[in-house]
Amino acid sequence: MKHFLKYYKITLSSFWLIIILITPIISKSQQYTEYELKAAYIFNFGKFVEWPSETFKKSNDPFIIGIYGNNPFSEILQQTIQNKTIQNRPIIILNVTTTEEASTCHILFISKQNKLQLNQLLQAINNKPILTVGDNVENFCQSGGIINFTSQYSQKRFEINYKASARAILIISSKLLALSRIVTDEEIKF
Repeated sequence: MKHFLKYYKITLSSFWLIIILITPIISKSQQYTEYELKAAYIFNFGKFVEWPSETFKKSNDPFIIGIYGNNPFSEILQQTIQNKTIQNRPIIILNVTTTEEASTCHILFISKQNKLQLNQLLQAINNKPILTVGDNVENFCQSGGIINFTSQYSQKRFEINYKASARAILIISSKLLALSRIVTDEEIKF
């Protein structure tokens, strides 16, 4: 009986977490594009990840989401999170083109088009408190990335490299972990 109740609670919690992840931002009754849904997920990742206390120097420091490379996703993300906050902080969207700019972000979105620069980028921000999010990038998590969106036909919408998050000193909520496929990185040689 205890096992059944525990399973029931976990299932119910997972269901509500999915609802929480998607509905606060996308509450209109229409079809949404893949990137509108990803924008909602990215916004909510910020709510289910804890950054080290020293990450923010001042109480009013903004929460920075970077979009690496030339990517039109920043416009969709900007529209989706307009007038929202993460951890009571205003959100700034940056179009990032260098590793120095990437180092200033709290969440860094990396698309498939930037696969060639992936290892160099991940090496530059290795062990920094930056939540890296790949856009269905092949071997993203195995290369040291933290969260990677998977194919829309996959049962799990994203995968998480928990070891990479620990190296970045980021604490990912167990609720978010329960919704993901957990992967580990191969031996990373930077």
